[in-house]
Amino acid sequence: MSKLSDPLIQKSIEDLKQYIALPSVSAKNQSITETAEFLKNLLQDFGADATVWDEFEYPVVFAEIKPKKPSDTTILIYNHYDVQPEEPLDLWNSDPFKLKITDDKFIGRGVSDCKADLISRITALKIYRQEHGDLPCNIKFLVEGQEEVASRHLEDYLKKYSDKLSADLIIWESGYKNEEEQFNFTGGNKGVLCFELEATSANIDLHSSFAAVVDSATWRLAQALDALRTPEGDIKIPGFYDDVVEPTQREIDLVNKATTPDLKSKWDLQVPLLKNKSVNYNLTFNPTINIEGISGGWEGEGVKTVTPKAATAKLEFRLVPNQDPHDLFDKLTKYLNDQGFKDIKVKYLLGEKGYRWDLDSPIVDKLISTAKDFFGGKDKVEALPSSPGTGPMYLLNEYTHASIISTGVSYSKAGNHAPNENIRIQDYLDFIDFFDQFLGKLRE
Repeated sequence: MSKLSDPLIQKSIEDLKQYIALPSVSAKNQSITETAEFLKNLLQDFGADATVWDEFEYPVVFAEIKPKKPSDTTILIYNHYDVQPEEPLDLWNSDPFKLKITDDKFIGRGVSDCKADLISRITALKIYRQEHGDLPCNIKFLVEGQEEVASRHLEDYLKKYSDKLSADLIIWESGYKNEEEQFNFTGGNKGVLCFELEATSANIDLHSSFAAVVDSATWRLAQALDALRTPEGDIKIPGFYDDVVEPTQREIDLVNKATTPDLKSKWDLQVPLLKNKSVNYNLTFNPTINIEGISGGWEGEGVKTVTPKAATAKLEFRLVPNQDPHDLFDKLTKYLNDQGFKDIKVKYLLGEKGYRWDLDSPIVDKLISTAKDFFGGKDKVEALPSSPGTGPMYLLNEYTHASIISTGVSYSKAGNHAPNENIRIQDYLDFIDFFDQFLGKLRE
């Protein structure tokens, strides 16, 4: 880690400390304006023409910098400055909003998802410019503040400023090394539909002796939940799979080449994996349903013999390309009504469409070949057409028509969204060197 003494690396760590110290939790509307202003100043100090768009809820930071020697290539770096809530605080070993530096790790909320990614990209650009006296191409930045709450107003900004966002490639917010220490690229992500079900059986909680003749709201809710999927995970809603875009052979080949994660060992799973197709196929191409949480009745210590009057559950579908969250919400509501659950209230919470790409382009060939050279061969790199996570890739592609690829500084045990979120310092340094080398190939 001798590079830690490099003044530009030292400056990047100081920038990262300041960035982490801003508790930009979008769910709580914390430090949003201050963080946007910090990023505007950071990008201006880099030499970019930076501005804050603030016409809609939660500002977006946009910046652009051109090389002295004109270039026909433009890279747009997308990132988000908002982070997940820090709770539960008692599970953190240090202050989540004070960057902790150990012998081998950076620890703090947002360091992996995805504040260190943005700082590393800026630092690589600075190093390249210091080495070559110029940048290799046009660089744009788009940094939003609502990604962790489904990018609710991003489309409003994209509609208004679409003329500023043209690019040949979008470098997405984050990336990681997988369980086998392979440097990962992904060309897409799944969409999402989050919704809530609520069952009500009476206007008060009943004495549980009435369970002889009255079904509780919790039983009613459980029956509705059971109607939504098979034990194998297949979703029962008619028409749910009608618009699914099947993967191409190239996409299937990329997934078949990928290392299969050992999820049982990774998480000490106490339940069997769902069958369907392969693990990698399911994670990349299959829509899913998940129960995020269930609440109803007595949940305190001891016993309270009641038949609960109300019960709720929060759920999500992860969607694949061409599935529309609003269309599927309508199909869900109709299906529950047709199954005799007209009494179940169904509430739409949020939704995003999915995006997937097979990574086939000359500029991405340069990116991936640089990684193979840098990390020690093709076996050290993994490329996939999509990740199992969700983000606004579909929106960015819709308004820019640019292909999108994820790559970044994280690793498989980073603990995104969890206490003690972290990255490894060496991964951070390696990414800066790798990205610097890729920038060099853009001038070849």
